[in-house]
Amino acid sequence: MIEGKLIKFHREESGLTQEQLAQGICSTTHLSKIERGITEYSSEITDLLAKRLGVDMIAERSRYESLQHALAKWNDAIIMIRTHEIHQLKSEIEQEPLRFLSDFFFQYHLLLARYHLFLDNPPRANEILTMIKTKQDSLSPFESNLLLHVRGIYYYSTRKFDCCIQSLKQIDDEYPNAEYYFHLATAYHSIHSNTFAYYYGQRALQFFQKTLNILKVIDSEILILIQLNAKEPFDMEHTKQQYDKLLRVCESVNSMERAHKIHNNLGFEYFRRKRYKESKASYERALELTTENTPASSYLVTLSGYILSCMKGNLLSEEELNHLANSGLKKAREHQDPTFVFFEIYLLTLKRNEEELYEYMEKTALPHFKRTGSQLMYQHYERQLFLYYVKTGQTEKGFELASEKMTNEISYYELE
Repeated sequence: MIEGKLIKFHREESGLTQEQLAQGICSTTHLSKIERGITEYSSEITDLLAKRLGVDMIAERSRYESLQHALAKWNDAIIMIRTHEIHQLKSEIEQEPLRFLSDFFFQYHLLLARYHLFLDNPPRANEILTMIKTKQDSLSPFESNLLLHVRGIYYYSTRKFDCCIQSLKQIDDEYPNAEYYFHLATAYHSIHSNTFAYYYGQRALQFFQKTLNILKVIDSEILILIQLNAKEPFDMEHTKQQYDKLLRVCESVNSMERAHKIHNNLGFEYFRRKRYKESKASYERALELTTENTPASSYLVTLSGYILSCMKGNLLSEEELNHLANSGLKKAREHQDPTFVFFEIYLLTLKRNEEELYEYMEKTALPHFKRTGSQLMYQHYERQLFLYYVKTGQTEKGFELASEKMTNEISYYELE
């Protein structure tokens, strides 16, 4: 039935009506059924139709199969993070007009949306997803699942973690790309649902091990280690050993981006345990691994951790800390990055003006963390603000803050 679709595609490209193309060859009704693939037809008829259109049907079928194969390879390249191949295949596919054929139209555009997400361009991806949403009744089961997957990635990239989870959870078991378990795991991690993050992280890890996706194996292992340390500090020596193993893998595949992430995570784990010198050393190593291609958000998270470790451990002079915090604040504002709040807090802390610092926490930091879904940071600074209210005798404000917290608290004893 491929021939019928190809005939329809080239007829519309040529600007011919069904009546004009069918004249002297077959009835318009028969041509319509051929194009829709709902009737038997002889090769003689399709050869005559192709001849009138000026196309070689054997060559067209070959182009069809080549594009089918190229789209599958493009999808695999994105999953495997083969950057050069991703760009190369996109260029090749865009030279093929058949990508607008009904069989390929949605798959091509969904992969194009994912390509833009790979390039960290959510607005462009959203334009494509919005276009497809108006036509989603025409999607095949595979395309419907792919739409849910790409939409989930888009929601994650725009920090709409609940929407991300809702979208990805609708994917059915027929979808062959179990990579989406990793995206589910990262979304659950982002809302601090550590049990689900660990569960889906393990499922993703199994898929990546099976498909020999080394980079994603590293990502999954990192995510799982984070969950083990999420609520209570896991054994630090074991954690360090596991991260060291992953660092050796990063070195073998030349992934400095992931090595940066590991050193950053180690810095945080040492910080949580008040081992500030070791924390500083890990953050320093992470900063050394940043390049001009490192996303600003990744660099700023590491710089923020480095400054805080040095402040807590008295490891740098106030002059140096002020310089670093101002540098971070400037970069965060330039990139409209949410970490600007941390650098503001550091600068106010260094000024030693408690009233100004805690007013900033109350009026700017806490609303910011709530707005961006940063639950962990919201809880941390909410506690600091509460303790400040208690210390300074601001009982009414303290009660108001505690009341809001208890009202929003979930009971795990009696499920509500």
